[in-house]
This record gives sequence, structure tokens and C-alpha cells, in this order.
Amino acid sequence: MATVIELLGGECTGKSALAGALAASLDARVVPEQLRAFVDRHRRTPAQGEQEAIFQAQRTALAQALEASRSDDLVVNDPAALMTAVYSIQYFDDDSLLPVALATVAEADLVVWCQPDFPWAADGLHHDGPDARERTHRILHEQVMPALTEAQVLVADGSVQARVDLVRKALHRS
Repeated sequence: MATVIELLGGECTGKSALAGALAASLDARVVPEQLRAFVDRHRRTPAQGEQEAIFQAQRTALAQALEASRSDDLVVNDPAALMTAVYSIQYFDDDSLLPVALATVAEADLVVWCQPDFPWAADGLHHDGPDARERTHRILHEQVMPALTEAQVLVADGSVQARVDLVRKALHRS
């Protein structure tokens, strides 16, 4: 089966930049963000009752990418479906998706937690602000990271290239 990298982090933490750089430098297949597609399609952020469908759409997109991959491929989930569970906690005080999300992300070969050291940038309905990014980071730190003892978690900060180098070293790929 392909090697799976799950990306975690709040808005403007370099997840998509890292995914693109991994695609370019390691010929990785990138699974696009289903939440972004939802917002683009509906021109609004999702309601609480729509979170599970977005979560499942991200999981399905990853499964489809894996089905289309060879055993030596690298597949980057940008972001992990777990991020939808984090946003459900953040915006709706709803942790119902968290148990399944944690179990799913624990199956990854590598979990990359992108740190909030990139400058925050506005992006219409896709970004809520630096305060939202910090709250996401706190939820990841307090509720998610302690539960990921089974997963290999790589804390990624610095430039995109520094992050690519960290991932490359963790995967032992040249």
C-alpha cells in the first residue's frame, strides 16, 4: 500500500504549500481539501449538520487516491479528515467526530503537524483570522496530540523547504 502522510494544522500554517512542495519534490499524490471545495461550491462555511459529510468526503477522497496508487507511491492528505473534527469542536463545541478521526489518522504512516509560524493571510471565506488559527492550534495541542500515541507525529515549522526536508528525513527518501 502507498505511504500516507496526513497533514494537520490551522489555517495559514503551510499545509497546502507543503503538500504542493511534496508533490513537486517527491512526486506525491495530493488529496485536496474537501472543506475548501464545500465552501467554494456553496459560497459559505458549513453548518454543524454538514460537518460529518465533509469529514466523510475527505476520508473517501483519501481512499480513492489510495485505490489509484501503487505500493511505492506517496499520498498526502491535505488536510487529514481529523481537521474537520477539530473544526467541529472549535465552531460547534461538538466532539462527536473525534474518536473516528483519531482512529483514522493513527493509521497514517506519518502525521505532520504544521505549526502556526507562517504569516496569517486573508482568503475570503476560507480563513477566519489569526485568533481562529490559534484556537485550532490549542485544540490540536490539548485534545489531539495527547491521543496520537500510536501515530508517528512530525512537528513541522520553518520554511516550506525546511518542512519538506523534515518529511524527507522522516520517510528516509532522497
